[in-house]
Amino acid sequence: MKEAGYEKGFNLTMIAPNNRYVNDEKIAQAASAMLSKIGIKVDLKTMPKAQYWPEFDKCAADMLMIGWHPDTEDSANFTEFLTMTRDSNTGKGQYNCGYYSNAEVDKLVNAANEETDLEKRSTMLKKVEEILYNEAAFVPLHFQDPSWAAKNTLDIAPIINGMDFPYFGDLVVKE
Repeated sequence: MKEAGYEKGFNLTMIAPNNRYVNDEKIAQAASAMLSKIGIKVDLKTMPKAQYWPEFDKCAADMLMIGWHPDTEDSANFTEFLTMTRDSNTGKGQYNCGYYSNAEVDKLVNAANEETDLEKRSTMLKKVEEILYNEAAFVPLHFQDPSWAAKNTLDIAPIINGMDFPYFGDLVVKE
């Protein structure tokens, strides 16, 4: 902290839901406690998700909790909404409450979204990931493992996608 110019620490606000993710409130409390050990005092407010999302949409704190699973199974979905420069006209960067902005990232994500050559697209998205990593555009604090089960009358194996999530639109129920 001293090397970064924050020898005396600093204060920040954080909001998190308390009924959206598994142990969301406990995770936020743990993050706050860990940050306090290096001099970052967190004013944490947790709330039910019905109150949380309007506050999140306003980026109402310095630090916010969000979970993300791309509904399209496409990594560009993640970068488009969480790391592109916020643009209320297009919705890009809609959940970028850190206000991270990098013109090269924006250009590459937009180009990748239009690229049909998979190898070229992959190269673009790898470059985006490299930039995001090198610039510490965001800091993931927790990865939640999916947990699911089914009784033997449900044929669930064929509906598990590449990210180990069940897609119930293709569920077959055996008689």
